[in-house]
Order: sequence, then structure tokens, then C-alpha cells
Amino acid sequence: MADINDPNEEVRLEDMPQGDIVDIEEDIVDVEDTEDGGAVIRMENEEDERKNLEHFANIVEEVDQTALKEAVTDLLDKISKDKEAREKRDKQYEEGLRRTGLGDDAPGGAQFSGANKVVHPMLVEACVDFSARFMKEVFPPTGPVRSKIIGDQDKKKVQKAERKTEFLNWQTTEQMVEFRSELEQLSTQLPLGGGQYMKFMWNSQRRRPVSEFVPIDDIYLPFAATNFYTAERKTHVQYITKMEYSRRVKSGMYIDVDLGYAAEPEYSKSSIANDKIEGRKESSYNEDGLRTIFEIYTHIDFGDGLEPYILSIDKTSELPLALYRNWEADDERRNELDWIVEFPFVPWRGAYPIGLTHMIGGLSGAATGALRALLDSAHIQNVPTLLKLKGGPNGQTINVQPTEVVEMDGGAMIDDVRKIAMPLPFNGPSPVLFQLLGFLIEAGKGVVKTSFEKLSDQNPNQPVGTTMALIEQGMVVFSSIHSRLHNSMARCFAVLHRLNSAYLTEEDIEAHAAGIEIDPSDFDGPLDVVPVSDPAIFSETQRFAQVQALLQRAAMMPQMYDARKVEEMFLRAMKIPEDDVLKPMAASEDMDPVSENVAGAMGRPLYVLPAQDHIAHIMTHMAFLKSPLLGSNPAIMPTVIYPLAEHLKSHLLNYYLVEAHNAVDRAQREEIIKPEAEEQVGIILEVQQFIEQQLGQFGQELAQINQAAEKFKPQPPMPPDNSMQIAQLNAQLKGQEMQQRMAVDQAKMQLDQQKLQTDVQSEGAKLADRQQERAQKMQMEQFKEQNENERKAAELEARERMNTSDNETAMRLAAAEIAYGDKVSVSTGTGINPNP
Repeated sequence: MADINDPNEEVRLEDMPQGDIVDIEEDIVDVEDTEDGGAVIRMENEEDERKNLEHFANIVEEVDQTALKEAVTDLLDKISKDKEAREKRDKQYEEGLRRTGLGDDAPGGAQFSGANKVVHPMLVEACVDFSARFMKEVFPPTGPVRSKIIGDQDKKKVQKAERKTEFLNWQTTEQMVEFRSELEQLSTQLPLGGGQYMKFMWNSQRRRPVSEFVPIDDIYLPFAATNFYTAERKTHVQYITKMEYSRRVKSGMYIDVDLGYAAEPEYSKSSIANDKIEGRKESSYNEDGLRTIFEIYTHIDFGDGLEPYILSIDKTSELPLALYRNWEADDERRNELDWIVEFPFVPWRGAYPIGLTHMIGGLSGAATGALRALLDSAHIQNVPTLLKLKGGPNGQTINVQPTEVVEMDGGAMIDDVRKIAMPLPFNGPSPVLFQLLGFLIEAGKGVVKTSFEKLSDQNPNQPVGTTMALIEQGMVVFSSIHSRLHNSMARCFAVLHRLNSAYLTEEDIEAHAAGIEIDPSDFDGPLDVVPVSDPAIFSETQRFAQVQALLQRAAMMPQMYDARKVEEMFLRAMKIPEDDVLKPMAASEDMDPVSENVAGAMGRPLYVLPAQDHIAHIMTHMAFLKSPLLGSNPAIMPTVIYPLAEHLKSHLLNYYLVEAHNAVDRAQREEIIKPEAEEQVGIILEVQQFIEQQLGQFGQELAQINQAAEKFKPQPPMPPDNSMQIAQLNAQLKGQEMQQRMAVDQAKMQLDQQKLQTDVQSEGAKLADRQQERAQKMQMEQFKEQNENERKAAELEARERMNTSDNETAMRLAAAEIAYGDKVSVSTGTGINPNP
């Protein structure tokens, strides 16, 4: 047998390896020949589309009609109960819409003629602010999708994800013209309703997916449901016109049955309140033929057990219009598919989330009442109310308007109008009520307010971490809401991915997405696209703070960061395209060999890319260097020979690298060798031998060129003679050292003097204290002696007075004895006669 790997030996056809014979249909649209003589056949996605169309066809007339009728009757009864169970919530949503004041029917306030009807814009401001932040993050101008590959990455996965990202961004921004407007309606209503829904479906007439905003009052869930996605049934209440019904019948979405007269739709209270805001009113003629259709996502048993279906029922006639299987064609588990995506504001215990109407609706009403009371009191005080006595010929009642002069008839003998009219005393705007209004506003905004307004008061030089902490603290409520909505957007793109996988064909791409490289098979497999929004970043302020922190860290530790990537991240945060301001990356442009010759001769840097034709480059560079007019020209050689010699070495090494890797990969793919390194050595040695035979003469020429290039090798710059600067620096250092020593000695001397002065002052203070102590002691002794002398003098004086008194008493007693001739038995104490 001939060796097919030997290029010098003739190979017969029968010696070539034979493959399998495959019958190919005639509707082949693309055949591409390969290098090994084979062909790659690309076929349309028509088979998959046909299979999906058959599986997702309307089977309302194919199933057991008795079971279908029983299911319709049962579901209509349950839908009626589901509607009753959510009446309170519908009323809350209506109240939230009315409290915005946009419909001029906000509740509250006084009822007298001329009473103020102004409404505090708390709810409207919160809704508009939320919508602006939401849309800016999830739907930028470039598109809402970015790629994200799960698991190991390779070139094919990256390219596939990039193609899908480009296509989905084009699809959501240009093809689905209604998607952004529907999403904006959802975002403005989300804070009021607490939750809203986005529905996706494939439109066979437009040959593309379509999206529809579904308000929360048009979704009925069972009372026992605890989660939207796990609810036993989900009912979408649709109000379609006669024309839309005919279009759906024509497209095969509904069966053609006589539904009879279309009863007037029964709209929800919140829908009626929204009509007042939009300034529209429905006529009583129903000229558009509006009818109510219940589209129910539920499980029905047609003999094979409970399976997920989508059933559409006309409310008036109670007739089924459509029945669709709601699982993938190849799904043996019959898992229910999602077509409606929930956007929750704040989840609560049940299936329905809550919004600002539930959290601050009362505060909004109180703020509106306080504001109206303040304005009414100011109005009444400026235009007071009067009491007037009866009198005058006509008994008139006068209503005086501002800036108006009116004559008034008085009674008999009335010459002063103040005698018949008295203004009623009304208090003006209350300062307490004004303070209460401020409190209500702050309390209401405290639920959704941010700390951005406080950042202007902060120090601009404070650490970035502090700024980010302030942002996250002020945005803690919005960040959690943003994270939930990011997850909802991811569900939306999962539905779009599934729709494109099931229905997208080559014809659709050629007709709509001209210039976009995408294949329907790209949507087969895992979902590798995610929303462009970042759940951890929810504002431009936070994004700028993170970039600023990154710039600071990159400046502190430049060896650990890629400077270009850091700059690209900064430009992305500034919404500036990198290609508009940054220079092209080195070695990113695939230059032809002639351009490289010219660039080398002009002193520009040269780079080698692995994908270049290295043999062609080597031959062109060698011819250029051998040319007496070009490379060997004495005017050009000094500049070009050394960089081209280095460039030739890079081409040779890259050629060896690429050929060796390709040979090993081909051998492993064809199962000639195993992945072990020992078996790869033989292939690599064969590649090396082939290159040596192919480029043997080039090696000698390259050595000669490299020897000649050494003469023109750029010499590294000689370091300058810094001896004088070093000497000056040493002298400067010694002078500084001497000055430091003198400063230390002088400081030490000053400390010694201060210590001496302190000691002298301390000794003086001690001496003064001792002298003061002696003086106080002497003073105390003198004081004691004086007190003792005074005590003795007082005692002596008291004795003298006592003696004098006793003597006088004794003399009286003696006189009495003389007078009466008898002695008395009374002692005179210490007087003259102490013992009578």
C-alpha cells in the first residue's frame, strides 16, 4: 500500500481513507470545501422549526372535548374567585394612582368652595426617579445584554457568546421596537403596584419575538399561591379588539368560532384610575368590539396526568379558543415553560409583592392633607369670611372678590360698615403644621431616599472607601430592588433565547439582521448571555467611586495592575469609547510584510502574530535585506538591519510553535496519538525535522544577517558620571547631620536651663510654703492665747459680779434679822454670811 504521507510517492484513489456515504436533501444552502478535500454542509433550521410548530400548535379541537369543557367550567369558576380574592389589592393600587394627583381626584382635604386640591408629589417623584435609575442601568444605548460563559472558556465559546450578544442587543434595540417602551411603562408602574409583568411570545406574522407589558391588575393568582412561578394557575386578562381577534384567528392562534355579541369589558379600578390620569374616557358604544379573553397558564389532565397547558377562553361565550402545550418538545419531564416574567418591587409573604403605595401611601396622603390645610388657612386668612347683620332695603349678601370695589346698603342710622359686618377670626398657617409636613416628607422619603445629596457636603479628599460606604448605606433599599430586577431581566433574556432557538431561521436573519454574523444553531445549548447591568453596582456614583479606588490602587502598586485595562475601565465609566482616544494596542494589527519592512526602516516597533503567514514574511524580509537599493543601502541598513534580524528570529520561532501545536492537535483529533506528553514528542520531532529541511538555507542566511546586525545593535545608554553629584550629596548630608547635632545640643541645653529654672522655682515655692506655715502656726498660738485671756477675764468678772450680788443679799438678810430680831435659814452663798 502506498504511503499517503509521503509527498514523493504516487497515491491511488483506492488507497485514500474512505468515509460514510450520507444521503443529503436537495435544499442545501451552503457547502464549504475544506483543505483536506472534504466539505462542510450547513443546512437550514427548518426541521427544528417544523418540529416546534407542530408541538406548539393549537390543539383545542384535537383533545377530548368533554374533558376540555369540564376544565373550562372549573377554571372560569376559579377565576371568578381569584378576582374576588384580590379586590382589596386592586383598590390599594387604585388609591396609589389617585394619590399621585395626576388624575385630579386625590382623596383628602377640605370640601368648601375654593378649597385647595394640590397634591404632594412624593409618590410621583419616587416613581420617576426609580424609573430613571432602573432604565439607565438595565437598558443602556448599546443594548441590555453582555456575554457570560459558564465553565471553561475556549475560543469557540467566546466567539459564540459574542455573536449572540451582538444579535440580542440588535434584536432588543432595533428589531423589537416595542421592547424599550414596554419596559419603561413597567418601570414607572412598578413602585405603585408593587409588581408588574413582562410577557414574551413569538409572532409568526412578524417572524420575531414580541414583548408586552402586563399590569399587575390584569394578572389573577389563586388565594393559596405563595409564589408567582409556582402558582397552580396564572390568568392573564386580555382586552382585545375585534380586529385583533380576527388577526389571531387568521394566523391560527385562535380557532374560528362564532362568539356572538361582545359584552362591555369590566375593567379594574386601577385601570379606570389610570384612564383619568391619561385623560381618556371610554364611550358606551364599544365601537372597537373589545372583548375579554382569559389566557390561563395551568395544568390539565387529558388522560396522561396533569400536564402544563395554555388555555384561552372567551369570557362572554365561555368558549375555548386555543390550547397549547406548555413544555418543550423533547422534555420528558414536562416542565412548565415561562412566558411571563415577574418584576417584584419588595417581596412579601404571599404571591403579590408590595410597593410604595403599601409602604408610604398613608404618609403621602398625610403630607397632601397637611399641605392642603396650610394653603387653605393662608387662603382664608387673606380673604376672610364675614358675619353681617340683617338690614337695608334689599337684605343683600355680597361676595367680594379680590381687587374689587363693591357698594353695600346699610340699615337706618348706620353710618359705619363695621357696625353691620364683622370678620370671623381664622388662624393663619400654623408653624407646627408646617413642621409636621416636613416630618412627613422626610419619613416618606426615608424609605427610598439616597445619600447622594449628602455627598456634596463631604470632604472631597476623604478616602474612597468612606465614600463608597456612604453610597451603599444610602442606597441599601434601592440596591436590593435593583438586584431583584436584574434577576428578572435575566429571565427575560432566557425566554428570548428559547424563542430564538425554537423559531429563528436563516431566512429571518438574512431578512432582518443584515451584517450580523449569527447562526440559528448558536442558540442551541446553554444560555451564555446575561443582563448588562451589574447587581452589585446600581448607580453612576458608585461606579465612579469604584473606578477611583481602582485608580488609586493601581497608582500605589503599578506592578500588579494592567495599566491599559484600568484606563479602559475608567473610560467605560465615563461613557467614552476606548477606540476614540486610546492608541491601538501593540501587536494587535496584522501588518503585511512590506508594511513591516517600511516600519522597521522608519524605526517603528515590529511585532509577530501567531496567525501570520510566517514563511511569506520571512521570504519578503530576506529579499528586502538583500536588495542593494533597499535593505543593503548604506542609508537604510543602519536603521533596519537589527530590528529586522530580531523580527526574523521571532517569525522562525513562532512558525515552529504554531506548526508543532497544530500537528499535535491534529494527531489527537484523528486519534493517532494519546494526550500523554511522551507520544507528543515524536510528532514534535517530525515537525522540527520538516522545518529544518524546509528552511535549512534560511538558517545560514539568518546567522549572517544577525552577525552583521550586531554592528548596528543599539547600545544601552551609558550611565552619567554622578561622582560630583554624589560628593555634593555627601557634603549636604554631612552638613545636615552637623546641623541636626547642633540642634540636638541646643535643645538639650534649653532643657537643662528649663530644668534648673524649674528646680529653683520649686525650692522657692517650698520655702514660701514653710514660712507661710510658720506664720499660720504663730497666728494660731496668738489666737489661742488671746482667747484664753478673754476667757479668764470674763470668768473673773463673773465672780466679781456674783460676790457683789451675794454681799448685797447678805446685807439685806442682816437688816431683816435686825428688824425682826430672828435669824433666817437662807444661805447667802459665798457672800458675807455664808453660814447663818
